[in-house]
Amino acid sequence: MALLKIHILSLPLLLVIGLPVMLCAQNNEPAGATELQLKVGIAKADITPDTNIKNWVTGEKYGKVRDALYVRALVMSQGSEKVVLLQWDLVDAGESSVYRVRTAIAEALGIAANHILVNASHNHSAPWAPVYDDQHRGKERDTWWAVRYMPPQNDDPSFKRWMDRLIDQSVEAALRAAQQLQPASLWIGRADVSAYLRNRRPRPVTHGIRESDLPDNFNYRHEDWNPNILSGDKTFGPVDRAMTLISFRDSSGQSIANIFHMACHAVSIYPFMESISADWPGETMRRMNNQMGGESLFLQGTAGDINPWRRGTDAVNKMAEGLTDYAQTVYDYSAELKPGPLKTHQTHVGLPLTDYGRERTGLAVMPSEIQVVAYGSLAIVTLPGEPMTELGVAIKRQSPYPQTLVLGYSNGNGVHYVGMPGEKARGGYETGRKTNIGTDRAGQIMVDAAVDLLVQSYNENRKL
Repeated sequence: MALLKIHILSLPLLLVIGLPVMLCAQNNEPAGATELQLKVGIAKADITPDTNIKNWVTGEKYGKVRDALYVRALVMSQGSEKVVLLQWDLVDAGESSVYRVRTAIAEALGIAANHILVNASHNHSAPWAPVYDDQHRGKERDTWWAVRYMPPQNDDPSFKRWMDRLIDQSVEAALRAAQQLQPASLWIGRADVSAYLRNRRPRPVTHGIRESDLPDNFNYRHEDWNPNILSGDKTFGPVDRAMTLISFRDSSGQSIANIFHMACHAVSIYPFMESISADWPGETMRRMNNQMGGESLFLQGTAGDINPWRRGTDAVNKMAEGLTDYAQTVYDYSAELKPGPLKTHQTHVGLPLTDYGRERTGLAVMPSEIQVVAYGSLAIVTLPGEPMTELGVAIKRQSPYPQTLVLGYSNGNGVHYVGMPGEKARGGYETGRKTNIGTDRAGQIMVDAAVDLLVQSYNENRKL
């Protein structure tokens, strides 16, 4: 199947004319400094649904709210360029919901829709993003997970109100963020957070084992379960151990906004409590705000096979406390990035589908978006659906940008779970008939397209 690509480029126009050059010289600033000045604003809005909405895990009403869900919008501006990073405390960011919110924000801010990035935290204690139309995934409207235990909720009055509110609050957050734009420097650092992560797909040892004493059900529900222990019949799967912190600071060095990025399912509350919750990402953002100042935003990585170390409310608090302490230390020892042009790039690929995928969608390939937002030596690249961690590792290894963040759960659902070639042969839930509707080549196609887009972006950046 041929790789389908459509490149959509949006680059800032960097003009250096006489007057700005003279002003820069008078202020002892390098030529072009004014044009490269980054401005940042951030805001959030409550998107907690009515508790009469049904929990997709049980098919019953949520009933209670443990903690609120939010949309967070970070606006980056440079000259006439504006980019919006939008984060939802939801399971996904499906194609129709991304199209709807991009259209609304683009109109409100007067920017191009393809300058808006939408990422979900993949939080299981919240609804799936609503499906607003049937123009994006062929015959497939709702994911099979969302309607596994209940019919679609679009006609339910409470859900219909929430569908409108999600878009309205997202626009509100983006508008307020744009109104709060202020000059900012960008700082970056990393921490090893592997103590809080585990790959839930240990790899079997193919031969040489007579028997193992490890129970078949030795998982988070077993009373003796320890995520750090494996018998000799399996080896640990890969983990991206890095948590990256990007901090935007004002002229006095105070925090305006902090982005933290890592790859890990938001499933500590689920399935032990049926209430609405933002899980460990929400608690971590709350603690970071209190401890570090400014407003925090979480960008989810390629977490398709990565779970948190433990489950339950106590695990949420301990993980949030540990991640916040790491973030504070990283903040104190971060490095400042040199200013550079702010720009966005996009490409669309056709991901080949399995027999079941073609049957369910009526399509031969699934149109899927990959996006790059770059500023200087930093690039944020998005993948749709639920990519496994090796995709993110492969892209970072090949990226020409020294600072590269790879996001999953962004700008669409793609082929749902997706791994590198050979992953399907290992079996398991993540490669099931319904959960993974792309062929074995789909993951490699995404990696290649993302790397190509990063290289194109980087080369154009160097010319400016």
